[in-house]
Amino acid sequence: MRRKNNMFGLNNFGGSCWVNACLQGIFRLPEVIDRYTRETHDKENSIDSSLNKIWNSKGTEGLKDLFVASRTATMPAGQGIGDSNELLIHLCDKLPFLDELCRFKTAEQIKCPCGFSQVREDSATEYELHPAKMNTPITECITGSVQPELLEGWKCDKCSDAGKATKQQLIGSFPKVMIFRVTSQNSSLQYSSVLVMNSKKYYLLAVISHTGGHWFTYAREMPPGKPWYTLDDGRVKEHSQREFPMSQMTKVLIYYRLEE
Repeated sequence: MRRKNNMFGLNNFGGSCWVNACLQGIFRLPEVIDRYTRETHDKENSIDSSLNKIWNSKGTEGLKDLFVASRTATMPAGQGIGDSNELLIHLCDKLPFLDELCRFKTAEQIKCPCGFSQVREDSATEYELHPAKMNTPITECITGSVQPELLEGWKCDKCSDAGKATKQQLIGSFPKVMIFRVTSQNSSLQYSSVLVMNSKKYYLLAVISHTGGHWFTYAREMPPGKPWYTLDDGRVKEHSQREFPMSQMTKVLIYYRLEE
């Protein structure tokens, strides 16, 4: 197991590559680095404490503690293959500080040509992207996801017309950490190192990929001038300064908002 600055490998226990890939993503967040470097974690929270132990031991301790603390019926941590994205959402649920970093407002708006509209507000810690073809640019995917679509079968309460209303998904706020979940079959996403949404600039910090039953992560520390790394269980590989790793099997993207 090799270590490069804050980049260190994590041992695979019982198919725990999906756990490792998730952790390598959140360990790139500045607030997470600061929390565990300064050891300001919640000592009463078993997940928080295990992450602190993993960070400060550079992966030599704490993983099995995390398995026990986070294991559920659908997430067999340390006992079999699971889903990195599900674990990431679970960690947001169990760690209030992480939830605060990632949570954003959403809304679904229904509009009828007669002028009637209704809005259902919600919040989330991830945003799903559904690329329609191979190498769909991420900006195209985001733009497409918020376009109005015809709502078949819906009957307006005001004019009683059916099949004329539209439904539109809206993003109501832009969090410090934007997590994108990529759901794709026979398609892929072409992500970018910098993403601008609603005049907010985001830097890509981690790409979590899944291929052939195995999970791994491309990650970097806060730019500028920081190289990318491949973090694949215990393997840590530094890429050249000009190399930007792309994956056709991306499942999770973690972007971090830059304060102007």
